[in-house]
Amino acid sequence: MAYEFISVSHTEHLAILTLNRPEKRNAIHGPMLKELLQALRTLSADEQTGVLLINANGEHFCAGADIAWMQKIASGSYEENYDDAQLLADLMYQLYSFPKATIGLAHGATLGGGLGLLSACDIAIAAKNASFGFSEVKIGITPSTISPYVIAAIGERAAHYYFLTGERFGAEEAYRIGLLHHVTENDALKSTGLMIANRILENNQQAVMAAKQLIRHVAKEKISEGLAQKTAEHLANLRCSPTAQAGLKKFLEKRR
Repeated sequence: MAYEFISVSHTEHLAILTLNRPEKRNAIHGPMLKELLQALRTLSADEQTGVLLINANGEHFCAGADIAWMQKIASGSYEENYDDAQLLADLMYQLYSFPKATIGLAHGATLGGGLGLLSACDIAIAAKNASFGFSEVKIGITPSTISPYVIAAIGERAAHYYFLTGERFGAEEAYRIGLLHHVTENDALKSTGLMIANRILENNQQAVMAAKQLIRHVAKEKISEGLAQKTAEHLANLRCSPTAQAGLKKFLEKRR
């Protein structure tokens, strides 16, 4: 389908979702939220898509929420404010639970909801010129709907500092606190993302999706005898599958 505020393209098994509101620093508003949700739902059901790469046009990845849009919603009823906030919450969860591998590429300003998108991706990469921050406290709100994904990425300790101060920080600091997996030269951001996407696509895609599910489940559990049993069952089920048996056979034949 045609979109106004984003674009979606495909290259074999790679889907590229691009934020396309550069004149507003790709700030998120209601219509853009709806397009992002629709795109994620469509790509989630697309069997040809193995990896989703998220980037942005213009000088900035995403400056967070559109302040003019937020001011308009804030003047409405509680129900209108709740519905708008729920859209953003739905978007973050849809991206976090996306069944295929996801890679976020950030450059320039990456604030608020932009940081939520990056945190909800499986892999996050940024250019050296990227800057980050949670400026919500400066305008009297909090990073509520993105907080589960950000805190999972950077930890409670770092969240205390940056949520409370609203201080901006650069790519190296974002890497240090665990938000990013890689920091690249500004002109190498997309090529690095494509390299990692192709590395994932070389793997068995059912195993990649199963690995995502495994991480989501195990990360929420305490290490216990029960968890050990669940992980054994998970591996046994996968090994019994025709896909795994074919993969093991292919590996052994290649080694010979």
